[in-house]
Formats: sequence, structure tokens, C-alpha cells
Amino acid sequence: MAITLLSGCGSDEIQLPSQKLEGKINGTDWSYKSGNGYIETTDFEYRVRFLSSKEAVNDPCTLPNPSLSHVRANFKPAVRSYFVTPQAVDDNQVQVAFEISPSQKLIATSGFMEVYAIESQVVIGYLQAVLDDDNKVEGSFEIRLCN
Repeated sequence: MAITLLSGCGSDEIQLPSQKLEGKINGTDWSYKSGNGYIETTDFEYRVRFLSSKEAVNDPCTLPNPSLSHVRANFKPAVRSYFVTPQAVDDNQVQVAFEISPSQKLIATSGFMEVYAIESQVVIGYLQAVLDDDNKVEGSFEIRLCN
């Protein structure tokens, strides 16, 4: 089943793939529950955390530092396409990390992110990020921007 979003102007519809963000982190199956984003820099770059479905949280903004393995992304939210790169230096690039623990993270080397809409502090999109067979995710997401 695809998620249908209506744009604010006209009758354009966005058909999101039905696959929710999932994959592997450190060789273990991982699936997405919710996401939060916090401003990281003065130029509006956000640090976003895609929380695990096993994370016990009702409001993603109450968990800025998850205790379980999760996916982290640093980027400036805008409706556009991004390339996943180890060192995101341009506005159309995003750095994605597989955070296994607070002291252990692995950086994705390839992939892409599409942001389809930003409405009421919620970012809606699709992410594919890959380091290797043990660290890769792909699927749709919603991120709540918390500040």
C-alpha cells in the first residue's frame, strides 16, 4: 500500500513506496519506528535519528539520544534529492551513520535520500544507505523536527 500525500497547490500527488525503512545494522535485522531531528548548526543543519522499532518511546522528541542501535543522518532538510556520502559537504549531500552504540558508528558510503514533503515540522521521504551487507537500510520515513 502506498502513502498518498496531497500537495498544497493544485492536485499533485506524491506516491511513496510502501516499504517502511528497514535493513541491517551490524549484521542484525533492524526496522524503523519513528524519527526525530534537532538543529546541529547555525545554518540549519539537523542531526536526525531514525529510531528502532524496539525502542520504547511514544514521542520521538523525548529521546534525543537513543539507547538502541539506530540510523543517524546529518543534512539540511529541504524538498529535494540528496546523495549519501561519507563527508557531506554540499547541501545536496547527506551523511548517514549506523550507530551501534554511543561510541561505535559506521558511516554509509553510498545511497540516496529523497525528501518529498515538509509539513508542520514533519519531513517525509525515502532513504537508501549502504556501507556493506551487514549495514544497509532502505525505505520510507517520517521525521519530526523537534526544535
